[in-house]
Amino acid sequence: MAVQDIYPTGIKSLDKILGGGMPPAGNVLLYGDPLCGKKPLMMQFVYEGLRMNIPGIFVLTDFGFEDWKAMMAQSGWDISEFEENGLLQIVDCYSKQYNPKLESEGIVTYVDGSSDLSAISMQLSGLQEQIVKIADNHRLGFHTVSSLLETNQPDSVFRFMQFITGKFRRMGATAMYVVEKGMHDEKHVKMIEHLMDGVIEFNEDKLHVRGMMGASPYWHNYEIKQDGIKVKV
Repeated sequence: MAVQDIYPTGIKSLDKILGGGMPPAGNVLLYGDPLCGKKPLMMQFVYEGLRMNIPGIFVLTDFGFEDWKAMMAQSGWDISEFEENGLLQIVDCYSKQYNPKLESEGIVTYVDGSSDLSAISMQLSGLQEQIVKIADNHRLGFHTVSSLLETNQPDSVFRFMQFITGKFRRMGATAMYVVEKGMHDEKHVKMIEHLMDGVIEFNEDKLHVRGMMGASPYWHNYEIKQDGIKVKV
């Protein structure tokens, strides 16, 4: 892969072990135990893109927009500018389970729940149609595919993911998806991995990259700081 075909994530220590960045129109899985740092890495990935004027979409399935916004603020990631200019869009698949009266407004689109795969797909397609009018590429953070596997039949999730990953690839998006280690049958994890261009796997205080040309093949220590993930190269 040529140097010009690499998109820096904006996370310097991660870019070093990725060989410069992520592939354009690439789908990457973050796979590891709960609370290992996948969520901060994904939020940082989307935020750094916004800072580079790259539109971002974040799909929330296991917590709502207000909690997500508070977590971003705790890390010093102020999204107010991107709420105003429309670079950031949120698909909240969590909050309406507890407040059915919520209506989509501003940057937030509400879906009834993670079991409504058709609605999630439709909302993502609509947002992409808007984004491609203003940008050549964009970023997706999907937290988390595990919620889909918990509320849907695995075959349905696989078909959904097959459609989503293919569509985002065609639309020139760079996407990160989360799957929680230890929660699912290994064959279902492999089904999801099959759709990816690479995997960043977490194991205790180390991570490594699989399947991405030019990336370091070694395990690297990392630490979770207030302002994101720091990989020790």
